[in-house]
Amino acid sequence: MIMVWPFWEIITFHDIPNLTSSFNLTYSSEYSLIKMIIIETIAAITGLVFLLALLYLFVLAAASLLPERRIGHHAPGTSFCIVIPAHNEKACIADTIRAARAVEYPGHLFDIVVVADKCNDNTADIAKKMGARVLERNEPGPAGKGFVLKWAFERLLAVCSHDAFVVIDADTWMDRSFLGVMNDCICSGEKAIQAYSQVRHPEKSVFESLSFLGFALNRNLRYRGRSRLGWSANLMGTGMCFSREILERFGWPTTTLVEDVEFTMFLRLHGIRVCFADKARISVELHNSIRGTERQRLRWDLGKLEVRNRYVPLLLKAALTKGELACLDSAVELLFPPFPVFFLMVFGGGALFLPVLWVSGSTGAVCLLWILNVSALMVYTLAGLFSARAPLGVYRALLFAPFVIFWRAWIVFRESLKKKRHRSW
Repeated sequence: MIMVWPFWEIITFHDIPNLTSSFNLTYSSEYSLIKMIIIETIAAITGLVFLLALLYLFVLAAASLLPERRIGHHAPGTSFCIVIPAHNEKACIADTIRAARAVEYPGHLFDIVVVADKCNDNTADIAKKMGARVLERNEPGPAGKGFVLKWAFERLLAVCSHDAFVVIDADTWMDRSFLGVMNDCICSGEKAIQAYSQVRHPEKSVFESLSFLGFALNRNLRYRGRSRLGWSANLMGTGMCFSREILERFGWPTTTLVEDVEFTMFLRLHGIRVCFADKARISVELHNSIRGTERQRLRWDLGKLEVRNRYVPLLLKAALTKGELACLDSAVELLFPPFPVFFLMVFGGGALFLPVLWVSGSTGAVCLLWILNVSALMVYTLAGLFSARAPLGVYRALLFAPFVIFWRAWIVFRESLKKKRHRSW
C-alpha cells in the first residue's frame, strides 16, 4: 500500500486502472468540448460575415425600389459616335450595325465607327459595306479591348466633333429608343452612363440562362440600387456612354482585363458618377461554345482580382480621408466575390456546418444563423429573377446551377495557378 500526501487518501494498486480510465474519460470529454467550441466559434464568425454580406445585398436591392431621379425629355441635339471594337466578328457585326442604324434618332446626329483589331477575317469589309466607318488596328501592341479603345479614342477625338461617345460590343443590339434616352441623360448633365444590358436568348442554353440570372442580380438589384441612392453604378463593357468632356479629360486609362470595372473605379476616385439608364436597352449575344464561355468568365473573374488589388487601397483611403460612403461602397464591390463563388461559399458553409452542429447538439443560435443565410440567399436569387421577369426556362436552369458553379470555381482556380496568363479579347 502507498500513501499520497497531503490528501491522506489510501490507494491500492487495484484502483490504478480505474483511475486511468476515469482520467482518459475526463480528458476525452474536455477535448471534445474544446473541439466543439472551436467549431461553433468558426461557424458563428463565418456565418456573421456572410450575414453582413447578405444584408449589404438586401440594402441595395431595397434601394432599387426607390423612385429614380426624374430625367426630363429633351429634343434630339446631342451628336453621338457609336464605337464598336471588334476582333474577328464577321458572324455578328452586320446585325449589330443594322440594329444601330435602326434607332429612332436623327441620322445626321450619329455615326458608327467599327474598330477592327487585328482581324483575320473580313469583319472590316462587312462593316464598310454596311456603311460604317472602319479603323483598322494592325500594328504590334498589347491585345485586349481596353488597349483598343485607348488607341481608337486618341484618333477619334482628334478628328471627330461629336458631343458623346457610345461603346457597344460587336454582338450587341440597340433598342430603337437607345440614343434618345442617352440624349436625355447627357442633356440632364450626366457624364458617364450605363445602359440596361440583357441576354438576347436567355432560354437558348444553360449558360445563357444562368448568365441572365447574373445580369439580373447585378443590374436590377445592385447597380440600379446604387444609382437610386445617388452612388455610382458599374460600367458593363457594352452599352456605355461618355460625354466628350470625360474622354478629353481622362482618355481611356485602363490596362487590365476588365476595362469596364477599372474605368468605373477610376471615375469614382475622380468624383465622376456612373448613371444607370434603365430605359436605354441593349441585348447581347453570348458565346455558343464552352471554350468561348470559359475565356469570357476567366477574363471577368481574374480581371476583377487585378482591379481589386490596384484600387481597393485607394478607394478605402478616399473613404476614410474624404468621408465618401460611395468610395467605401465601391471598395466593397471589388472585395465581393463573383456571385457563383459567393453562392458556393454560402451553400457550402451551410452543408458543412449544419450537419456537424446538429449532430453535436450545438446551440440553436448558430444553426439558425446558417439557416437564415441559406434562406436569404435563395430569396435574393428569386428576387433578381422576378425583377427581371425571367422566363420559365431560366428557372429550370437553376437545377444545373451547382454544376456550373463548380465548373466556374474550378477554371478560376486552375488559371490562378498559372504564372503566365493569356491577355486578349
